[in-house]
Amino acid sequence: MPAITLVALIIGITYANIKVKLTEKNLIEKIETISRVHSQAVAHPLWTLDIDGLNRSLQTIALHPEIECVDVMETGTTERHQWPPGCVKTSDNSRLLTKELTLDNNSLGTLDLYYTNLPLRTELKRELSTWLLFYFLLVSFAAVIAYLTLQYTVGRPIKRLMRSIKNTEHSDDYETVSWSSHDELGDVISAYNHMIEQIEQNTGELVSARKQAETAAYTKSRFLSNMSHELRTPLNAIIGITEMLREDAEEQNDDTEPFDRVATSGRHLLQLIDDILDFSKLEAGKIAISMEEFDLKELLDEVCTTVQPMAENKNNNLELKFSGTPEYITSDPLRLKQILINLLSNACKFTEAGDIFLQVGRHQNDTNSGVRFSVRDTGIGISEEQHEQLFSDFVQADISTTRQYGGTGLGLAISQRLCKLLGGEVMLESTVGEGSDFSFSIPEKGQNS
Repeated sequence: MPAITLVALIIGITYANIKVKLTEKNLIEKIETISRVHSQAVAHPLWTLDIDGLNRSLQTIALHPEIECVDVMETGTTERHQWPPGCVKTSDNSRLLTKELTLDNNSLGTLDLYYTNLPLRTELKRELSTWLLFYFLLVSFAAVIAYLTLQYTVGRPIKRLMRSIKNTEHSDDYETVSWSSHDELGDVISAYNHMIEQIEQNTGELVSARKQAETAAYTKSRFLSNMSHELRTPLNAIIGITEMLREDAEEQNDDTEPFDRVATSGRHLLQLIDDILDFSKLEAGKIAISMEEFDLKELLDEVCTTVQPMAENKNNNLELKFSGTPEYITSDPLRLKQILINLLSNACKFTEAGDIFLQVGRHQNDTNSGVRFSVRDTGIGISEEQHEQLFSDFVQADISTTRQYGGTGLGLAISQRLCKLLGGEVMLESTVGEGSDFSFSIPEKGQNS
């Protein structure tokens, strides 16, 4: 439509320009013809001094719509004959054509015709208006035909394509578009239908793969759970009998070092098995959070009592910094204790002859009040590059750390998952060679999940 309109405007402007020039030329020729035809009719009464006849001739000339004023001036006098009377004064904007009046080779005066192109311009405007109206009707008719044609050839397939896309977005049913044409739009729809078929095929494969992965994960979790229980039973027996043998050796003043070594190794192995069991439960989503109100100071004392032997084993100083506020919180005490013991155990493991601080206090955020726990040590520290992977499953800082300090790499991963279940997230700040600070905040009034 813009192209058609531009072409029509160019044609219209060109036509109007040619028409104006042609009209001007015809007007001048017509005025010259009038002056030539009527000059004798004016000259004769002027020669005979027939004033009435002269006025009638002037009136006849003035009947032409282009003539605004007719003025005759006699030679050798200042006498003028005009029609309409006094019209020369009102004809300033008119054009002038002067014709000499002669009779028998005698000059009688001049015939001045004042004319205008206004009637011709009016006719030209009327003609152009008619042409524009015809063009508007023609373009409107062409637009309606084009609209109907485009709706049938383009609009319908596009609407079907959009409907299929929307249905695919809001449901799992993939709908192809039924349309057969050998143009570009038909190629697009064919490509879309091919894509839908590929998506259906890939989706089916993904669903099958997801089911297999879920089955494998479930089988793995059950295997880990069963094996953990199977391993814990004989280990508990080994640790118990070793303790009994150690007590007997103490009473008889025998060497207890072999029994201590067996008991320590058994407890370490039991801790590893407990980590694997907890991880399998977390991965299967079988760990439930039980919220209850409890004395926070009492729980912190129990945690420090549990971790104290680990700290003393490496000559570390364990210090609790707690103001006593808040006194009571609502959370899962068992899981909170497990998180704190994991973090403190890590601090004891990677710190030697240093300081370990457990700092607890109230923490206020935008929504509600919480409790912030911070475990800070002066151990080996962790580099920036190792921060991101530290909370991943079965990952430690690096291979040399695993060789030197042991462990499964599950402690921090389990702590992070448990912390998220309690409504928080474990954060880390660390400098290599200076120590680490593991901290997290949980709501003071938690809710059952």
